[in-house]
Amino acid sequence: MDTQISVQASEMASLPTEWIGSVYLFMHTDPNSLCAEYDTNKPLMYKTLWDALSVFSRNSNSPEILKVLKSDRHLILHLKFNGEDTCLGFLRDYRERRVHLHIQEQLSRCLGIESLQVFLELKVDNIKLDMFLDEEEKCLGHIYSCKPSYVKDEDLAELEENFINLSLGSSHSTQNSTSSTSPIGNSTPPLPLRSISSEPSTFHFQGQDYADKPLTSEHQQRFANLVGKSWKKVGRSLKKNCRALEDPKIDNLAYEYDKEGLYEQAYQLLRCFMDGEGRKATLNRLVDALVECELNVIAEKLLSLEEI
Repeated sequence: MDTQISVQASEMASLPTEWIGSVYLFMHTDPNSLCAEYDTNKPLMYKTLWDALSVFSRNSNSPEILKVLKSDRHLILHLKFNGEDTCLGFLRDYRERRVHLHIQEQLSRCLGIESLQVFLELKVDNIKLDMFLDEEEKCLGHIYSCKPSYVKDEDLAELEENFINLSLGSSHSTQNSTSSTSPIGNSTPPLPLRSISSEPSTFHFQGQDYADKPLTSEHQQRFANLVGKSWKKVGRSLKKNCRALEDPKIDNLAYEYDKEGLYEQAYQLLRCFMDGEGRKATLNRLVDALVECELNVIAEKLLSLEEI
């Protein structure tokens, strides 16, 4: 009996465990703005990045784009890795600059700019992995520790589904033809995608109707300038239906950004909310949280530049 138990324990120990990690890939170009290009033609830009990363697959697994984020300067991809081998292979390709060159080549074709230069940086939280890429175990440890708290954005999942269906439905001759209107050389022709979202919904506030929309960096900055010491109170209201803000996240933000002050604490609060909720992090939800905290004046100022 003891021998049987020992064998079973040994077999269980040898079973493979799931390895999941994530990292943020920061990208910028000079003098072009990738964020502006992404806003102008999201389906084409996203397909270019999706195709570029698919090249670096291992065992049929490629880096998965969970979200596309934007800062003042960078377009940021939140990448998820399913499997240590996939992640390690990507790190080695990145270290040897194969990732840099391939993304640069694909974006150059997409934007029609021959001399385009793309600059990349890998981060986990505030840790820059580019500083110690030769230390593979250390990099893997940081990426493994960054477990994503959300699934892929719905609009990105819909785009990918359209890409796959379009590819499966295309004939071999269509795939080999060169489009006269698409700047991507041998990639799929321009995408006849249906709209990602339907007509925008509206919400009512103090006798007026406002178009609901996903929060932007402008909303972040305005909120951070206005909310002051009440940012934690608003955060506790938002966390009621936001997993990314569950305890002890808000207290951790207060501690981590204490030296930077109230503006940065409030800014990072909304960043967590937006990262965690994606397109569901809407203006309506923020206004509701402000009203619940009796901060109607801040809600008014936040909406003062919005179109009715």
